[in-house]
Amino acid sequence: MILLFVVMVVATLALVSLGLVGLATIEHKMVIHKGYSVQQVQLVYSGIDAAAQAIDDLDRPNIFDNPARFCGVEVLPEAWISSEWGMGRFTVFSPRCEQDQVRGIRYGLTRESAKLSLEAILAWETESAGLGAQALQKLPDITPTMIDSILDWLDADDDARPLGAESTYYQQEQKSYRPRNATPVDLEELLFIRGIERSLIFGKERQQTFGARQSHLRKVHAASLDEMEDPFMVPTPSESLAPEPGEQAVGNATEWQFLLTPYSAEKQVNSQGIVRIFLNERNLEFLGSQLRLHQLDEEAIRFILAWRNVMGNIADPIDLLDAEITVESELVKSPFSCSDPIQYERFLRLLDEATTVSAIIIRGRINVNEAPRLVLEAVPELTADLVTMIVDRRKPDSENHRHAVWLLAEQLVDKETMKQLSRRLTTGGDVYRIQVAGFFENKPTLSRAEAVLDATVKPPRTVFYKDLTPLGFPE
Repeated sequence: MILLFVVMVVATLALVSLGLVGLATIEHKMVIHKGYSVQQVQLVYSGIDAAAQAIDDLDRPNIFDNPARFCGVEVLPEAWISSEWGMGRFTVFSPRCEQDQVRGIRYGLTRESAKLSLEAILAWETESAGLGAQALQKLPDITPTMIDSILDWLDADDDARPLGAESTYYQQEQKSYRPRNATPVDLEELLFIRGIERSLIFGKERQQTFGARQSHLRKVHAASLDEMEDPFMVPTPSESLAPEPGEQAVGNATEWQFLLTPYSAEKQVNSQGIVRIFLNERNLEFLGSQLRLHQLDEEAIRFILAWRNVMGNIADPIDLLDAEITVESELVKSPFSCSDPIQYERFLRLLDEATTVSAIIIRGRINVNEAPRLVLEAVPELTADLVTMIVDRRKPDSENHRHAVWLLAEQLVDKETMKQLSRRLTTGGDVYRIQVAGFFENKPTLSRAEAVLDATVKPPRTVFYKDLTPLGFPE
């Protein structure tokens, strides 16, 4: 009897031990899996940091389509030599949008200034009632109710527009929120607004990958960040994930996510990151010294100082084009003109180094060289026919198109219109949006996030981050 009892006790202890071993094994696997997931997220953060570093580099590498810098980049390669997971890598990518269609992805970043700023819409509506509404009318499938409701969400008051919605409406609908009365923190916030549905903003692609598959992101174009021989290499067209001629587009680029943004800003700095000279500086002696320090043409400096002495402040640098002033009974002609190549380059050089805007950061201007047609048509001074000519003629890589004044130089607009457009258009922008995928070579899954980087400050800071991993990714 005692022997039977001992056998039962031993058997019970053996079963308990086996159970504990099984639980410990499962827990061990869970810890490894959790560690793997955490490391994968860290790879995503590495991609965001690498994008921020590229933006901040004064050598200005190609940050918009550069597989060598942004596709399959190794992170800490020595750490993964003996790892069963394989090498840890990240890929930074953005949608490739052409002719209102999404045509695959680019390995790089996208400027938010290529979109219509919600902050600018409110400013235009404040400037002249109806301007903001006219801009919103260019959005596909938008209704008058949506337009009024968006403006009510943005403006600071609680007075509802005829078809809009303020606090009273949301209370009646038993919503737990009220209008922000300011610019939203992200486009998804628009889903709270009366009448707006997700399909309008993000379309029907649930995973938001712009047609890319895992195989597109797992390509290896680069070694480690420390070992790349030429990290600023500009890729050949064959390296980019672009469709073959005749290949069908993978999506529609007229969804609101490609047209609207809560973030759009640019710094008033030259190519070396130095703040531009304020042309309306009160101390003209100091102004002259600053212009010379920035190595502007001496003839240009003399004319600017003469203008300031005779005419006062410069409302817009465009006023200096083909201008004439009288100095001590002598007629002095401007050294700036769009009709002469040398004088035009001198004027572009002035725009590189100087400004009549006192603010260090300008918000809401639209990049005329990158914005899609629908965004440009939202600009009050641009007609549909004029937008067609702009899209046909713009050359983002041309030195002559490095400032929006090329519209005047190529006689698409007159001088007065250009002065209005200079408040609304730019060819720059210092806020960028990206998606980043982090993965291990020997693991089938990846982590993915979307981020917005604000480079109006140094170093660039992440102002928006969203984990997209739960949305999954096509194989």
